[in-house]
Amino acid sequence: MKIVAIITAGGSGKRLPGKVKKQFLLLDNLPLLYRSVLPFYELDKIDKILISLPKDEFEEEKNKIAKFFHKKKFGFVVGGKERQDSIYNALDACDKDTDLVLIHDGVRPLIKKKTIQNLIDLAQKYGAAIPVAPVKNTIKKIRDGFIEETIPRENLVNVFTPQVFNYRIIMKLYQKAKAENLYFTDDAGIYEHYHHKIKCLITDSENIKITDKFDLQIAEQIFNQRKKEMNNE
Repeated sequence: MKIVAIITAGGSGKRLPGKVKKQFLLLDNLPLLYRSVLPFYELDKIDKILISLPKDEFEEEKNKIAKFFHKKKFGFVVGGKERQDSIYNALDACDKDTDLVLIHDGVRPLIKKKTIQNLIDLAQKYGAAIPVAPVKNTIKKIRDGFIEETIPRENLVNVFTPQVFNYRIIMKLYQKAKAENLYFTDDAGIYEHYHHKIKCLITDSENIKITDKFDLQIAEQIFNQRKKEMNNE
């Protein structure tokens, strides 16, 4: 079985202030992107890693990554205007005999190898699998600044990545969405839109996406706590 991991890092990363795009900000002396890649790099089941990179830094970052991660086959594509465009470029660059594809955000540096392995196992059985965690807060719908209704949270979940799919199916659905000019907030949204079922893996909430300074501070705390626990084992 051929398994490919796609890591999306082609965005402008401008929500965090500074000259450095957020995917290249450091977490314990390594860029967030590298931290996001490492668990996939260390899993023997992953045959290839494809990374989307910003057009203006493509060659520079491609060379740095290839030098750092030198023991596994890598590929690189230029990021598109939207996340979905970047992923389409990466899917199109996959070898056509790919069986499973994992799609992960390059600014989710806290993904665990065990979670990745569990998602692969579920996707092999069900065709698609995504990590989720139960919603903890009360959710309300508002209109014009006023509460319209409270939405029962019993069946609500927060969704994370990597999202894992049968390659041939997700490639076909991405092509359909492109032809119809449809955009979704995640890859599972495309899968759902075309009436395909997705298996959920209940996980913890640590696998956060770094979008602002607060997220980065939380990630640093979680990462440091993990290091401390590993050192005490």
